[in-house]
Amino acid sequence: MGTINRLPEAVRNTVRSGTVLFDLTRVVEELVFNSVDAGATKVFVYVGVCNCYVKVVDDGSGISRDGLVLLGERHATSKLGHLADMDDATGIGTFGFRGEALASISDVSLLEIITKAHGRPNGYRKVMKGSKCLYLGIDDERKDVGTTVVSRDLFYNQPVRRKYMQSSEDELLCTCSSSSPLALLISSFGIEDFSFLDEVNANDGALEISGYISSPYDSISVKAFQYVYINSRYVCKGPIHKLLNHLAASFDCSDSWKANNGFLKGKRSKSQACPAYLLNLRCPHSLYDLTFDPLKTHVVFKDWEPVLAFIERAIRSAWMKKIAH
Repeated sequence: MGTINRLPEAVRNTVRSGTVLFDLTRVVEELVFNSVDAGATKVFVYVGVCNCYVKVVDDGSGISRDGLVLLGERHATSKLGHLADMDDATGIGTFGFRGEALASISDVSLLEIITKAHGRPNGYRKVMKGSKCLYLGIDDERKDVGTTVVSRDLFYNQPVRRKYMQSSEDELLCTCSSSSPLALLISSFGIEDFSFLDEVNANDGALEISGYISSPYDSISVKAFQYVYINSRYVCKGPIHKLLNHLAASFDCSDSWKANNGFLKGKRSKSQACPAYLLNLRCPHSLYDLTFDPLKTHVVFKDWEPVLAFIERAIRSAWMKKIAH
């Protein structure tokens, strides 16, 4: 993870700020994003819904004392330093919000950060509330490099939000790291045969798409297995999903290929075509906005036309290669 610095005023005025933390799930998401951005290979999440408690422990790079001084202040971040970073297609590997998440969490809870950076003899601890530092000093509770973030009494000043939090402390999710998303599909969906999925890899300058998709005639009956990510962040159904379903419904190829693949036997109508896919589109952050939606799962591109045209070319090419093979 890079050095934590205050964003220059020019960048502050350009970047849309003010991340909205409206429930416990969003708090956990932002903390986990920070762990991933810190290079963590293991992240443990502890949640006590009944007492409004969240704890996230990682084995990431840790935070130096100088970085901890700024941590939690508005517009202090390691994720963005210059306006050019927003257009750098190679520098889009960060997930967490740019310098707002921890400050927002401290606004609605008692926030504690315990961290130890690589090569440093001591660990440090910082306690915040209302975006103000209550304590900062040496703390050797952590023996290994990494960071522990604890949010206590979450939404103490927003009783309406707390009212909707329900008590549940079961283990909800456990995954293992993998170089391919297909391993996660086995554990999450119980799908063991992936022969119906074909790999997609294409790029066109700043745009790059990768993942897996079924052929237009190897479709599923429902739209349950359709996942699109923008820079590895999940987005809800939108123009990209609509495009892919339309392409499958209108795609045409030789009758012999249809017959060999059992399409004619199934007599599936074009309106029923629902391809299965798991796709990730990489592009500069400056091309789109996620902050119109509090959940940040709806994406709005400044210009949809070149994006959709690129995706269409990539998917059609993948399907034609399948036919040729």
